[in-house]
Amino acid sequence: MKFKIFRFKKVESTNNSAIRIIKNTNIKYGMIIADKQTSGKGQYGKKWISYNGNLFVSFFYKFDHLTVSLKQITKVNSLLVKKLLSIYYKKKITFKKPNDLLIDKKKIFEIKLSKLYK
Repeated sequence: MKFKIFRFKKVESTNNSAIRIIKNTNIKYGMIIADKQTSGKGQYGKKWISYNGNLFVSFFYKFDHLTVSLKQITKVNSLLVKKLLSIYYKKKITFKKPNDLLIDKKKIFEIKLSKLYK
C-alpha cells in the first residue's frame, strides 16, 4: 500500500480535496493536511467552522472486499486517534457517538468516512 501525504496552505475543504485526488489520479490511499480550510463540511450538510490553528485532515482509503461496516471502521478510527492524541495531551479525551472526540465537552475531532469506491 502506497500512502501519500498532501500538504496545502489553504483548501476549500480537505474532504473535497481528497475526492478530487481520488477521481483525478490513481492514488488510492492518502492524507490531506491543510493549514486553513475555507468551506469545511460537517455531517448532514452542515457547515464545519474552521478556526485558525485547528487541525484540518482527511484520510482516504480504498477498501477492497470490505467485511465490516463503515460505522465500525469510524469507531475504531476515532478510538485510534484518541489513543494517539492521549500520548501528547494529558486532559481527558472522550468519545461521543457516532464519530466525535471531545475535551471538556467540546468537539476537538470528527472522523468521517465516505464510501467513494464501489
